[in-house]
Amino acid sequence: MKDPKRIFPPLLLLFASIQCLFLGTIIFERANHLEVGLFVLVFLLVLGSHFQTYSSQRFTVEFDRWRVAVWVFFGSFATFGLRNLGCDTVIATAALGLFGGLLELGFKSNAYFRQVPSAIYCGAFISMTNLSNDAGFILLSSVFTCLIFFVSKSILHGVGGRLGTMAFIGVVMAYVVQYGVALL
Repeated sequence: MKDPKRIFPPLLLLFASIQCLFLGTIIFERANHLEVGLFVLVFLLVLGSHFQTYSSQRFTVEFDRWRVAVWVFFGSFATFGLRNLGCDTVIATAALGLFGGLLELGFKSNAYFRQVPSAIYCGAFISMTNLSNDAGFILLSSVFTCLIFFVSKSILHGVGGRLGTMAFIGVVMAYVVQYGVALL
């Protein structure tokens, strides 16, 4: 596995580029001006530097178990369902976090259930997005986040805020797909 000190700067650049893309779409949506070009340019430059860093280095990806990653769907749709029943978003997310913790506590001897709470909580972060999002958007975000969760075991090891970052990237990717389809 790579030295975490060598992985952190490229990951920081990747997260910054995704933030620039997200801010660019917000500015474009609110102002309907073409200043978004600046954010797209910064996004492409930072993303290009990220991939240039990895192209010269040997990199291995360790996969998490897919049976754990599918709990992302449960977390996102359970929070979405609680939210639609009138529960506050933060309360719904906290309830799912508590459920995941109790699930782990109930099955202490099973190694599988010790990994499930993080996937549930990651999915709960997905449903903390805009209240007007429908179940289709939550499903698309969950698919992207589940894939990221599946491959992130070695990539995001030791990064604080890993679950929220994965959910954020999944939601941004779903927004990009949604806006891309709307432009067609």
